[in-house]
Amino acid sequence: MILAFLNFEVPGYLALLAALPLLIVLSFRSLSGLGPVRRIIALAARCIVVVCMCLALAGAHRVRTTDEAAVIFVVDRSSSIPRGQGARSLAFLQEAEKGRRPGDRVAVISFDGKSAVEQLPMSVLAIERLTESVRPDETNLAGALRMALALFPPGVMRRVVLISDGNENVGDALADADQYRAAGVPIDVVPVRYAHRNEIIVERLSAPPTAASDETVSLQCVIRSEQPATGRLKIKHNDEFLPIGPGGSTEFGVALDAGPNRIPISVPLRAAGAHRFEAIFEPDDAAQDTIAENNTGRAFTVVSGPGRVLILTTQDDLRSARLLAAALAREQLVADVEIVGSATIDQVRLIEYSLVVLSNVPAPLVREEERQTLATYVRDLGGGLLMIGGDQAFGAGGWMDTPIEEVMPVSFDIKSKKQIPKGALVLVMHACEIPEGNYWGERVAVAAVKTLSSRDLVGVLSWQWGGAAAQNWVVPLQVVGSKNAIIQALTRMQMGDMPSLENVVTQGVDALEQRRDAAVKHMIIISDFDPDGPSDVTIARMKKLGISCSTVAIGYGAHWIDEPKARHIATTTGGKFYNTKNYAELPQIFIKESMIVRRTLVQDGTFAPRLVNPISPTVQGLSANDIPALHGYVLTTPKPLADVPLIRRTEDSDDPILAQWQVGLGKTVAFTSGMWDRWGADWTQWTKFSKLWAQIARWASRQSEAAAFGVTSTVSGGRGRIRVDALDADAAAINFMTIEGALLNPSAPQATPLRLTQTGPGRYEAEFDAREAGNYILNLAYRMGSGEDARRGTLQTGVSVAYSAEHRDLSSNVPLMDAIAKRTGGRELTTADARAAFSLDGLARPTARQPIWEDLVRLMLLLFLIDVAVRRIAINPLELLRRLRRFIAEIGGRRTPAEASATVLSTLKGSREEARAARTAAGRDAAGQPGAGRDSPGSPGAGRDASGQPEGGSPSARFEARADAKSSADLARALGGASETDQPVVAKPTRKPTATNEADYTSRLLKAKKRAQDEMKPEDESK
Repeated sequence: MILAFLNFEVPGYLALLAALPLLIVLSFRSLSGLGPVRRIIALAARCIVVVCMCLALAGAHRVRTTDEAAVIFVVDRSSSIPRGQGARSLAFLQEAEKGRRPGDRVAVISFDGKSAVEQLPMSVLAIERLTESVRPDETNLAGALRMALALFPPGVMRRVVLISDGNENVGDALADADQYRAAGVPIDVVPVRYAHRNEIIVERLSAPPTAASDETVSLQCVIRSEQPATGRLKIKHNDEFLPIGPGGSTEFGVALDAGPNRIPISVPLRAAGAHRFEAIFEPDDAAQDTIAENNTGRAFTVVSGPGRVLILTTQDDLRSARLLAAALAREQLVADVEIVGSATIDQVRLIEYSLVVLSNVPAPLVREEERQTLATYVRDLGGGLLMIGGDQAFGAGGWMDTPIEEVMPVSFDIKSKKQIPKGALVLVMHACEIPEGNYWGERVAVAAVKTLSSRDLVGVLSWQWGGAAAQNWVVPLQVVGSKNAIIQALTRMQMGDMPSLENVVTQGVDALEQRRDAAVKHMIIISDFDPDGPSDVTIARMKKLGISCSTVAIGYGAHWIDEPKARHIATTTGGKFYNTKNYAELPQIFIKESMIVRRTLVQDGTFAPRLVNPISPTVQGLSANDIPALHGYVLTTPKPLADVPLIRRTEDSDDPILAQWQVGLGKTVAFTSGMWDRWGADWTQWTKFSKLWAQIARWASRQSEAAAFGVTSTVSGGRGRIRVDALDADAAAINFMTIEGALLNPSAPQATPLRLTQTGPGRYEAEFDAREAGNYILNLAYRMGSGEDARRGTLQTGVSVAYSAEHRDLSSNVPLMDAIAKRTGGRELTTADARAAFSLDGLARPTARQPIWEDLVRLMLLLFLIDVAVRRIAINPLELLRRLRRFIAEIGGRRTPAEASATVLSTLKGSREEARAARTAAGRDAAGQPGAGRDSPGSPGAGRDASGQPEGGSPSARFEARADAKSSADLARALGGASETDQPVVAKPTRKPTATNEADYTSRLLKAKKRAQDEMKPEDESK
């Protein structure tokens, strides 16, 4: 076979090679004018070009095999693996490496719920330990196998060695094993064998998902024990232990049989909302239990009915919050008053409440995740949110650009006012000496900028290494505007180690002094205060200009912090001093300090609110004449779709006092006044005060369930299931309902959309992922019918996962490991035969396909040029050799004597031949002119001198130069050189007619002969 080392994708194109003989025949005729050597070269080039073209069309490629192997070890590090197994797995890897051949490579992947590459394929095992677990409560065996298959380098034999107990709870490893079988990659398994013989596990705690108020529910606690055991059971209800034991004790003894044990507990429910339950079992003998994490069960029940109101406030505004709670109580609404931050705000807790009120609460007191929780509570769970104003609320409280502003009916920024005092803020950043200093500097600066209004001024200073003073401005003092450009500049900020605060602070003071349109001027300095502080002159100047300055000391533990210097700057200028060792608190500090410039949003002064929409559901029964005056409010801007029944009319615009709208499944209300002992003292004496706030609370509160459907929710195998059985009063199935809503995961701040599908008469079901431990809350909205006759309502339920599935399995899953090995053609290895991991048994030798069509195309182009050159350029080898020798001699700077003599003689001979030819041509011309005079060669005395000799002298002298001839002594011309005036003489070819027949040809020959005879006759004979 031709070119047996090649393979072809489309071998049919090789049939074109049959045209080679025809090409050779045709080329011999077309190249007949060339010499034999040139003809052979051109013919060979053409043939090779055709061969290359056919090979390229056929997809010629080389196939290469290799003997190198790559082995990837996949090591399980989840919680179900017994302690100490990590060291044994590493010892197995070290023993296996001893069987590695030169050229083989080894890689390591560790996994739990997430896979991590411990070592890329290398020629040596370089790791000494495995990294810490990331998600130990999960085992994603399938994900680890997918990563291993993608990690193999190309062109090697491949093998995976899996070290695990086989207890997967995420993914399907057998499905990935099919991919390994298709790829020809075997998986060797090293099972981690264990079995917990003494173990007690709370399998589940079940409670009805929904219940009615004043109902007693029955909890079912299922405890499984491997051996007979005794212990104590405790039940928590909303974080408080229930008196379920004898004599009101919070625990009672339980005797467990081997196997599952069902224990019922009755609990009366008195209030509406979410009721959380937790069962805790403690064995009397610790030796009877191995895993303590699976001794807990959780559940919760949602009780329908009118929910309570949660009022969050601060210590300063506590009296105003209690006045509001008392007003709601007079209208039969129960309200709990709580200082913000005293308890965690989570979704399960918020189910107990149908409305949350933020009474003059500043943003820094609410954690970022709690802000998102409140927004999700409104948008996805249908809850209500009411924000009441004060000097710490809305934009003045730092709530700009937060999830709370997104769900409120008003914007906390002011854009319609023509004249409003501006605030100016300058940040001096020197946080480079703390860990991740640039990161924290960026975070705190961005948090401060987001707090400001678009009309405010902001500037950021940071000492730069360049030296020029202008370079210290990361953001020159400017109007905030859209904030995007400023935030982008802050993300590129690099802080230098400041030698002195004086120069940088002075730049900020100069910029603030020039902005006379700023009513409030504030500066924040974050530093370790190791640099020299600002001079007393600069501090006095700041105090004179009304520039307050707060200082934030950082870097504790790294070196000494000059707190007296920082305190002196803050107290002298009217600012505050902060010392923090927890960097996570820095953004909240900057938000709080930047709120100082937002005091311009607070409007003090007495005014009468104006009623512009009396039919609004929140202000029904009010008249424009009986609304008392208020003595202050916070400036906001109503959003386009908001309902604004109460306003304050000003020259610039209508400022909202009461605004409301529906967002998502919930409703929100903004009341921009407040502080009842200061701004609303007249309102607390108003007879309709309680009625107004009861109407607002009832409109915004989450609506209770309109229908009692059967709701069942369970968790099994990491999957949650919810089922709704919809029956009417006659027990007839309700079909074609639309049920959709949101699912809240334990660790996800955002809700996940969920839609139930009808699976039977009146039955609607859905599944969701429930691998994490915690509470899963489902808020569903249903619709029956269509158009105006449609009935709507909401359902709330959920499930609880007490612990990870990692702690549920009590023995290793060896059958799954064996199935993976058999399906992929792998083996089961032990520590004794660890070196066999690098054996080549069962491994397919890889083949590497390397296309060569690009090389063939390059060769075709080269040979084509050679073919053209051979046909168009004639080369005399002897002349080429002579020129080459002359060129080499010239490069050497000399010629050989023999070559120089030969050149001169050749030139002289050429000159003599030219002279002879010229004399002969001149004689012929003179003899052939009839009637010539004295000078004619044919006349008797022509060409003779006085002695009778020819004018040229003796016969031998005819080859000698005449006296009047030009000198030929010019060496260059004598040697055959040409002068500048010489022109080449080219004889014009005579065009003769082509003979058409033999008679014509003979006739022309006779005429030519006669003409020649006439020219040779003497002139006198012709006469």
